[in-house]
Amino acid sequence: MVTDMPAPVPVAELIAQRRRGRYYAGDGYLDHAEVADAWPVVWDLDAVIGANGVRTKQETATGTYGTSSWTVYHASDVQRVADAIADGTAVRQVTKHRSSCARCRMRWRLARSNHLGGT
Repeated sequence: MVTDMPAPVPVAELIAQRRRGRYYAGDGYLDHAEVADAWPVVWDLDAVIGANGVRTKQETATGTYGTSSWTVYHASDVQRVADAIADGTAVRQVTKHRSSCARCRMRWRLARSNHLGGT
């Protein structure tokens, strides 16, 4: 069964859709929600961002309740990865290392033995 995958949304289109009076990432950057809109077929954004070398930076704001910080993503890198997703050349599923799988199995065995009373 073949399903239609949604096409990546051009970054310029996302930036053009920004509404006045709302806060968005600085010039040349996108916030996490905009990256999710640009890559509708990606479910693990952080893994794809790291695997494809998307540049990031921290932005901060200080208000009544203290200082908040968040990560923003370089728009040209997001567009580059969106194009690579459309071409099928982007790294979309990051494989886990054997050691992390072994660690998962060890945790499962430990949890199971604790649940069964140490048997």
